[in-house]
Amino acid sequence: MATFPTSTHRLFLIIRREYLTRIRKPSFWILTILIPLLVASLYALPIMLASKPTQQSHLLVVDDSGLFQGQFRSSRTITYHPAGSLDYAKRQLATIDTLDAILFIPAREVSIPQDAFLYYRTDEPPLALQSDVNSQLQEILRNCILLDVHGITPDDYALLTGTRVHLRIQDIETGRDSFLTVKLVLGFFLAILLFLAVILFGSQVMRGVMEEKSSRIVEVIISSVRPFQLMMGKVLGIGLLGITQFLLWVALSGVALSTLRIANAPLLQQARTPQITELATKGGEATAHYQAAQQEAVAYDAGFGIDHGLQQILQGIDSINVAPILFLFLFYFLFGYLLYAALFAAAGSLVDTDTDSAPFLLPITAPLLLSLLLLPIMVAQPSGTLATVLSVIPFTAPVAMLFRIPFGVPIWQLIISMLLLLLTFPLATALAARIYRTAILRHGQKPLGALRQALARRQHPRKIGRLED
Repeated sequence: MATFPTSTHRLFLIIRREYLTRIRKPSFWILTILIPLLVASLYALPIMLASKPTQQSHLLVVDDSGLFQGQFRSSRTITYHPAGSLDYAKRQLATIDTLDAILFIPAREVSIPQDAFLYYRTDEPPLALQSDVNSQLQEILRNCILLDVHGITPDDYALLTGTRVHLRIQDIETGRDSFLTVKLVLGFFLAILLFLAVILFGSQVMRGVMEEKSSRIVEVIISSVRPFQLMMGKVLGIGLLGITQFLLWVALSGVALSTLRIANAPLLQQARTPQITELATKGGEATAHYQAAQQEAVAYDAGFGIDHGLQQILQGIDSINVAPILFLFLFYFLFGYLLYAALFAAAGSLVDTDTDSAPFLLPITAPLLLSLLLLPIMVAQPSGTLATVLSVIPFTAPVAMLFRIPFGVPIWQLIISMLLLLLTFPLATALAARIYRTAILRHGQKPLGALRQALARRQHPRKIGRLED
């Protein structure tokens, strides 16, 4: 029967203890459930907005000017009702609960009305209703001027102003649309999630080292294992816990998203269908096609309650290639965590209390914070010089590169970034191990003094040699 070598077996026991101790805590499972719920809610939000029944608003129109009579168009959300006089409209508004407001247009003293009034009873009309009333007032007035002065009918003007080219940003090789909004949201989400994960699990390493040091348990443990084994056992054990939590996030999120897809299959199928057929015609045919396309869009919107913006969001979410994103997130989380966890362990060995550890938190996390603060600048140029440099530097790459991944990253930049991170991790671990094994048994000493002594290795050479053996 095969057995572990003594040193490997001890390292395995430390990893096992760190892993099992933390996975049994209720906080681990609460956070594990909350993140998939957040992912599902972000995915479900466009669906909820698309399928939410719209609230109908009713409006009485009193037009003493005679210019707007019968010109207001009702929609799925707002209905305009003509009224003969303002006094009658006021009585109706006071007695009928379903009425929201009165639109009163006074008689004209000049050729063009100067004012219009929107009266309400208790609650101020919704912003959408105010916007629609104002928009139609300006449109009707403009159409009257165009017809009387220039002889242009409303249909001709709508054709002139409504016909436009829809700019679609596509990859020339795959033909896929860009979906910039979805990429921005996904990039920010991945960057912030990795930042929080590295800080969360890295700080757990530091707190674990501090607790064992302040309780003097480390003096007992260190008699059986080497300091480097103890540090790596903590780092790997908590890192394994992080990977477990990440895999649970993926599994639970997948279940939640699959449930939403099945429950809203008809709506998502309509979202994948182009709203207006692409046309390549000229002259009179263009007018006919435009009118047909407009009717198609109106019917689509009325039947499914989903506008072009929500359609684009749903199509963008549906186009996400999940597999490479999951792999790269796991890679940058794992090695980014190992890089920072070793530094957190070294910092924890230098201090005895949370108060003493505060000065070390900012220097350790400064690169990640810097990359997070520079994300708004990188939005303007995801492939620019700043974004490229930050995604290659090992200490900022976990956040910067994950933000860029949804936008597409050249393979050579991705390979350089991953290789530099792989090469930097052992160097940082060696430096952290040197500090850790020298400072782990020091109590009551100022952190900066302990750090200088750990790096210089001038004091207590016998003890240091004995610990390393």
